[in-house]
Amino acid sequence: MLNVKNRAGSEATSAPWSTLAVAELAAHPGNLRDIETPADLLADVTENGVKEPLYVVRTHGDVPQIVDGFQRFAAAVAAGLEAVPVTPRPVIRIDALTPHPANAREDLDINAAFVESLRAEGCRIPVKIQRLDGGVLQVNDGNRRFHGSKDAGLTHLPYEWDDDDRDAAGQFLDMITTAQHRKSLTPSEMNQAMFSAAEAGAQVGRIARAAGVRQKDVKTVVKVRSDEKLRAAVAGASSYAWTFEHMAALAEFADDAGALEAITEAAAEEDADASDVDWAIAIERTKRDKRTKAEAHRAELEAAGQKVRDAEELSERAVAVWRLRGISAEEHADCKGQVWVFDERQGDRYEPYCSAPGLYGHEAPVSASGGGTTKTAAEVEAERAARAAVKKGNLDWDAAEVLRRKWITDLIKRRNLPKNITNDLIGHVNNALLNGSWGICDDLNKEPTTEILAAFLGLNSEQGKNRGGFAGHVAKDPRRAPQLQFAALAAVREKCASRTAWRTDSQRSDWIRKPTGRWFMVLEALGYPLTPIEQSVVDDEPYDPAKKKPRAAITSGDGQGAEQGRGTAEGIGEQEAEEPANDDEAAA
Repeated sequence: MLNVKNRAGSEATSAPWSTLAVAELAAHPGNLRDIETPADLLADVTENGVKEPLYVVRTHGDVPQIVDGFQRFAAAVAAGLEAVPVTPRPVIRIDALTPHPANAREDLDINAAFVESLRAEGCRIPVKIQRLDGGVLQVNDGNRRFHGSKDAGLTHLPYEWDDDDRDAAGQFLDMITTAQHRKSLTPSEMNQAMFSAAEAGAQVGRIARAAGVRQKDVKTVVKVRSDEKLRAAVAGASSYAWTFEHMAALAEFADDAGALEAITEAAAEEDADASDVDWAIAIERTKRDKRTKAEAHRAELEAAGQKVRDAEELSERAVAVWRLRGISAEEHADCKGQVWVFDERQGDRYEPYCSAPGLYGHEAPVSASGGGTTKTAAEVEAERAARAAVKKGNLDWDAAEVLRRKWITDLIKRRNLPKNITNDLIGHVNNALLNGSWGICDDLNKEPTTEILAAFLGLNSEQGKNRGGFAGHVAKDPRRAPQLQFAALAAVREKCASRTAWRTDSQRSDWIRKPTGRWFMVLEALGYPLTPIEQSVVDDEPYDPAKKKPRAAITSGDGQGAEQGRGTAEGIGEQEAEEPANDDEAAA
């Protein structure tokens, strides 16, 4: 086969043809004919071999029969060749073809994945060609395959003849009907086809090239389809178009039946979309991460000889050390009454308690012991339910924070933003600076803001130590200035969007909740799909994890939110006069 240059200038070599032994072909009547072989053809075959494949079909009894290429075969016999290249279907050289001058498709969408699939497996669907006056061979159907195959470095295409009497009107009608008759595989069908190819012996790399996906995506599909539990999870939401990322997330939780069930239930919901499944996955990942950190902390405490207790084991006198008066956590470390109890507020660590403050000489707030009153069973149950609700709310808030900050990071990293989104970012920056809103003066240079900003900018731990060097580590392209400036403002708002923003009980903090709600409206207008707990903050309603809220529809392409009635929330700072001058304690 010949080496050719594709449009990008890189060299590509098409896959070799299958071969058949000359002796096998010559053994069957009709293949070797008594014809005169042109001298130049014989000389070329003698020196270079047969380069153009013979079109050979298998007849009854599996007999190889030449359909096209009798002269080349005769030259091969005369030159003493042992084998010749063959193809089971008619092919034609690409350089002999001419694309249709008025193809109906304005955008052929010849992307890298399409080209790579052609390079890996060749063109499987014949192009339809017609011979015009002057001997021109015009491609009437298959112009995308024609151009894509050239970029892939192929030298030949399978073909079939169009009707010789097909007029120009008929050619355009064919473009309409053939386009209407084609239907792409659904994601589920594509996944099953890739898995079946793997079962049939295809290597991961070959499948990835043919399907135009990453090798790790193929491995994910094979893993999910091969595992009974994972396969059942996918089948449990068969109407959902599972993405590779979501299937990979299922594989993360292969040994966690509860997590698999939660993710599957989210995907099985009516009208479920990717953001709903993202939310379920984020919650399960947050649960797992907190559990892992808590287990590590407990192991560390036990290794140091500390006493670890369950909350149920403590008496009513026990008080968290941070609530004791006149003594710090460091000073209390030597107290014989110190025990460590799981911190349900954080969910990922244990906190020190004093098992009996009065016995060990510490002063506890009166409210810590309940003021000497005995609680009824109903009051105890109500407190238990309230603690469970706070625990669930904190978990969901932390999961939402992970999703939200990842979305912001991706927005900041994008190389090309639509003009309307860029203009919106500039508008938010101008509003924050000129109106003195968003808490810029108080919070821009604080340590938590710096840590968040470093993550938004993709800086490593070493680069993130020195705020003064941040500008030197980011792209100098002036077109990215709106994104980088917005990153600084976003870090400020995220620093201030503490857990208390979602609370509507005794811990309600309007000076945090209201600006956080306006910040979420900014992100929603930019295209971020709010999670249920974020939506409750925007709506200023109590958060109910069991309540299914409709997610805002997001239009594809420009990232704009569908709920335009809310605008772009430019007034995010207009009501912040009620905020305290320093909200570090509230944000902790």
